[in-house]
Amino acid sequence: MTPPDVRAADAPRPDFEPRALVLDLDGTSISQGKFIHPRTEAAVRAASARLPVFVATGRQYVSALPWAQRMGVTQPLVCFEGAVIRTMPDGSGPLGALLFERPLGAGPAVKALHIARANHWFMHAYDVEQLVSERDAPELHFYTDIAGVSYELVPDLEPILRAGSAKAVCVIPDLEEAERCLQTMRRELGDQAHVTQSLRQYVEIVDPGVSKSAACAIACERLGITLRDVVAVGDAPNDVDLLDAAGFAVVADSGRYPEVVAHADVTCAPPTEGGVADVLESLGLT
Repeated sequence: MTPPDVRAADAPRPDFEPRALVLDLDGTSISQGKFIHPRTEAAVRAASARLPVFVATGRQYVSALPWAQRMGVTQPLVCFEGAVIRTMPDGSGPLGALLFERPLGAGPAVKALHIARANHWFMHAYDVEQLVSERDAPELHFYTDIAGVSYELVPDLEPILRAGSAKAVCVIPDLEEAERCLQTMRRELGDQAHVTQSLRQYVEIVDPGVSKSAACAIACERLGITLRDVVAVGDAPNDVDLLDAAGFAVVADSGRYPEVVAHADVTCAPPTEGGVADVLESLGLT
């Protein structure tokens, strides 16, 4: 049964006093990497003045930061699916302090690269906060246009992956081929990696111990709370573990991921309609 919309009069409500809020970005708070509804921006700003608000995203830190700042978020950012946690910048440089880091291991990273090459799948990785790729391709621009970041071309990704990349990403616009990549990577890498998706076109490979829920638990622990004290809002497969761990789970339902909706207590409208604002207003968090 599909959970009710959060605005419904009979929709369930948290059976606890929320002590923090965790928000995904793409597909939840923002749309197409470019748009945030004015109501969402205002509502999150208001909520941030009342309780801790965390952003948990597959994006790299420099890609997530402008959106977090627009929403008035002051808590550390959970990035790269949870492989990195950094504080907001303190003015001394472009990056906040590193609180947690768990890069993808060299063995599975290089294995994934070889699988991608054998199947002609585009892959990029990260040198700290710099997105790096072996070739200029439409898939690269598809990704960087949404993420709003620059890229650097390198002759070989293998040395960077061996040194430790937060994650590796295959970008495949053909959805059937993206699904084949997802299943192939999961089968070939097994328990050496966690393979997930934030968009159907992305196959994202991180360390097996990395997840949004694990990283958000670390961030919450610093405040003396647990994920059972939290309202979490997400939309995609990479949010499922967080939704299951949170005290109250909301899915921004655009119709793209019906399998994710099953993990929600309630749903909300997609970001183009200001669904996150509906959540905060309905739960009395603004």
